[in-house]
Amino acid sequence: MARTLAELFLLLLSATLALGSVDSLRQALTLFNSGDYRESFDLVSHYLQEEPRSATAYKLLGMDEYMLGHPREALASVTHATELAPDDADALYYLGRLYFSADNIPAALATFQKTIALDPSSVRAYNHLGQTYEALGQRADAEKAYLKAIELATGQVKKSEWPDYNLAVLYLNDGRTADSIAAFRRALQANPLFPEAKIKLAGALSKEQPVPESFELLRQVLVADPHNAEGHYRLALLLAKSGKREEAQKHFELFQKYQKP
Repeated sequence: MARTLAELFLLLLSATLALGSVDSLRQALTLFNSGDYRESFDLVSHYLQEEPRSATAYKLLGMDEYMLGHPREALASVTHATELAPDDADALYYLGRLYFSADNIPAALATFQKTIALDPSSVRAYNHLGQTYEALGQRADAEKAYLKAIELATGQVKKSEWPDYNLAVLYLNDGRTADSIAAFRRALQANPLFPEAKIKLAGALSKEQPVPESFELLRQVLVADPHNAEGHYRLALLLAKSGKREEAQKHFELFQKYQKP
């Protein structure tokens, strides 16, 4: 989650700074992008001493704090950015992401709704609105939000894979296997290297019995990343279901070896 949030934030901030911000903020963004969060934080903090009403600086400060492991401080900084620029839909979107990552789901819901009111064409806001509705158990509303995100993304040059993927997972969990397979395939059309979608699609295709495509999908995942614990686990299940117990045991042991503590 942290990496995804940071990567999305970079798209926003890069565009903001391209409009002509000061060199120190550009340098701070470069440091952030290279993973030097502490140095970026120090530079932004110094900048804010001179420009205490810079919403852009507070957004970057908040992301530095988030990546440095200080989510409460990050939330405060991005909240202040939205106070300085209440019509900044991007700032509200990142505030919603921070609320969601902090499991403050009601606040995330309200914030994403405000984001959409300011920017009704925001694919990412509708996508995360869907995740928020899911967290609240409002699955019909989640489906509508994902479908809206997919509709809005139709004409985009670089279509995001996430709305289709999240919708597919929703369908899979609700037992709508055929619908989930179609949505996973759309996600993979948008990003053919999406390992999570390949793993989930493999499971959906072989829900009743193992099929060759599932093995091929998992093979692709493990060729690209031999340490992918989930890939080894799913392959172990398929092999066991196929009666190949020794091979299944090998991949289960690799799953145990590579899974995160």
